[in-house]
Amino acid sequence: MDDNKILFVDLDGTLIKEDLSNLAFSHSLKNYPLKTLFYLLVFLFKGKPYLKDKISKNFDIPFESLTYNKAAFDFIREVKNRHRVVYLISGSHQILVDQMGEYLNIFFESFGTRDNFNMVGNNKVRFIKENLKINDFDYLGNSHKDLPIWKYTKRAIYTNASKELIQTIKSQDFENKEITANFS
Repeated sequence: MDDNKILFVDLDGTLIKEDLSNLAFSHSLKNYPLKTLFYLLVFLFKGKPYLKDKISKNFDIPFESLTYNKAAFDFIREVKNRHRVVYLISGSHQILVDQMGEYLNIFFESFGTRDNFNMVGNNKVRFIKENLKINDFDYLGNSHKDLPIWKYTKRAIYTNASKELIQTIKSQDFENKEITANFS
C-alpha cells in the first residue's frame, strides 16, 4: 500500500455495526411519530438528504451502545502511525458524522450527507475529486454501494463484507485487502 495516499473510511457497517441513519429514523419515529410521517411524505419530493437532515436534528448518538469494529480501528491507527491523513466519510447526515468524528477524535475531517447531496456510492467519489481535489486515495468500506469508489481507487480495502460482495471484489481487476471484522 502506498504510504502517501489519503485514507477515507466509511462509518455505517464499517467502523460500527449499526447504521446511524436507521437509528436516527427509529428514534424520530418513536419520539416524533407525526413529524416523522410528515418527513416521509415530503421525502418523496425532496429526497434522502432532506429526510436524513430532519431525522438527525434531534438525535444524539448513543456512543456507549454502539458496536465498534476493533480491527478497523487498529487498521486506522496503523495507517495514522505512517503519517497518513485519514478522513471519515459516510452516507449518514453531516450532523451525525460530525458527532461521531468529534467523539472518536481520530479523523482529520468528517464528511456526510448534506443539503441536496447524498454521500453514497458515486457521489462519494465525485465529492472527493471535485470538492476536496483529491485524486489518489484509499478507501475502507463494507458495502456494494462502495464498489464505484473501489473501482476508482483500484484498491478495495474492506471489512464486514458479505460473501457476495467479497466474490464481486475478487472478480474485479483491482487489488484488495480484507480487514477481518472484530466487533465488540
